Amino acid sequence: MTRGTNAMNDQAIKKTDAPEQPLAGDAFLALLERRRSTRMFREQPVPPEMIERLVRAATLMPTSCNRQLWHFVAITDPAVKVKASRLSDAQQSYFYDAPVLLAVFYDTSLETRNPCSTAQVTVGITIGTLLLAAEAMGLGAIYLGGIRKPDGIRKAVGAPTHLKNFGLVCIGYRDDDPPAPNRRPVEHVLSYNRFTLPHERYHADIRPHLWKLSQVADFRDKLLWYKGVHIDAKTLHVDSDVRSSPKFQFMTGRLGVMIGACTRPRVLDVLSFNGDVTFQLLNACGGQVEKLYAYDLTPGIARYIVERFRRLGPAEVVEPLVNVEPETVQIPLPDGHVQVLSCYERLEHFEDPGPLLREMRRVLAPGGRALVVVSNRFYPHMYRYRRMRKKDYALGRNWNRGPERKYEPGQLARQFREAGFRVTAVTGLQPLHLKLVAAAEGFLRRLGWHGLADRAADWRLQRYATTSLWRYVSSSLAYELIKD
Repeated sequence: MTRGTNAMNDQAIKKTDAPEQPLAGDAFLALLERRRSTRMFREQPVPPEMIERLVRAATLMPTSCNRQLWHFVAITDPAVKVKASRLSDAQQSYFYDAPVLLAVFYDTSLETRNPCSTAQVTVGITIGTLLLAAEAMGLGAIYLGGIRKPDGIRKAVGAPTHLKNFGLVCIGYRDDDPPAPNRRPVEHVLSYNRFTLPHERYHADIRPHLWKLSQVADFRDKLLWYKGVHIDAKTLHVDSDVRSSPKFQFMTGRLGVMIGACTRPRVLDVLSFNGDVTFQLLNACGGQVEKLYAYDLTPGIARYIVERFRRLGPAEVVEPLVNVEPETVQIPLPDGHVQVLSCYERLEHFEDPGPLLREMRRVLAPGGRALVVVSNRFYPHMYRYRRMRKKDYALGRNWNRGPERKYEPGQLARQFREAGFRVTAVTGLQPLHLKLVAAAEGFLRRLGWHGLADRAADWRLQRYATTSLWRYVSSSLAYELIKD
């Protein structure tokens, strides 16, 4: 052993023997509390020395058996980003916007049988450290794990096959000011000596009859924040249809007609969730309404809508409403208070939508009109049929929607009638044959026949909404209702 090595070991021992120096006051907790996931970045490069400091912070963290088998690849070349996106099928906007994508790799081959998945835990500690270090250095960051083909990242940067990619950390100078999401109180997540749970968890099961209203509310309240509060028509939404989709265009048009038939009406959007329908109506008809109510189940969702619309400027006509009782649907409005009402694919959350429909009728004025869009059971949702055949009721593709039940048109007509509504029109949105045309359109584009593909796309969009018999095999049904 050399003298230099002895000196280095002596220095390490001295550092270990040194008394602990805690952060002053609650500085560490303050760092944790102010950290936010950044989804909008300035076009300003991050100096290499700052990237190296971030990685240095990560390498100071513990690893399983002190193996230290991570490797990091900082991607700053736009060409490499494009290649990584193509191979990994990563579609998020901040994949391209962030000046630095830090790809995190780890060699898990030595710990394949560890029951506690210590290699994965090691990577989790590493990524968490990178996020905190970025915050401490005045940078914004977000962990990007929603990558369909993570091995594509490995191929894009030429990493060896024994290294497994665990996603990316997008890093840069922040160009947003996101609010803090709702956090569970400590008393709901901490027990001493014996496990206790103060509230029932929601189910990883798609069937609504297993869910209480409070569980649906909790699921929606927490999930809502996972894409941030920004108004973005494609990449930051939490609903299955983007606001620029033909479905939203149809809804906005029909609701606009209903609003135009009244003089400064009060409008209610039922179970607004992220407020996309409210936002569409504000843009299209904001000056024509007296009040635009956005009703949902928790104060956290109401706060989300407030934060989201605050970034758009003055929106005095928008007023969030919160459900009154934890296990009972109760809209906090007097009888007959609104003239126009919308409900976008929310009845599916309930095994029995009757209580919600009766509340909707109660707050609607006599002669008031409603537009209710519902998923159609007769549309061939193939993934759902395959799962039902296998009796697989896991949330699966509904991980961002929660419980869901598809209704038949006859069931819906009966539910509306029993609640006291009269159906004035039924429109099918995206009938089955358009799905076949869309597949043909994609095939034509792969052949390079873009002219024919464009003609197919135009034909498909012109027939997106139908009142013919095709409506009964459409993806969604739009019911126009009136309160007699």
